[in-house]
Amino acid sequence: MSYDSKRDAHTKLVLGMADRQGVDLEEILLRGEILEDQFEDAVNKCLGCTQPVACKCLLDTAGPQINLPDYCRNGDLFDSLAPK
Repeated sequence: MSYDSKRDAHTKLVLGMADRQGVDLEEILLRGEILEDQFEDAVNKCLGCTQPVACKCLLDTAGPQINLPDYCRNGDLFDSLAPK
């Protein structure tokens, strides 16, 4: 898998996991509530994860909301952006 396609896959994982936490990262980016660098940091954290297959399976099989798995490296970000 090329770096670009791997990065695209992890970008989708980040967006999908955020969405399941009630966080629309794309909208938040557009509104300027987080910087592009912060989003890229989240994708980079995901790239370093050892469980992307488990994450993809979870996103593919779970309902509209899921609890973050313990291994998620972006939990703090999602928690900080989640609607209160």
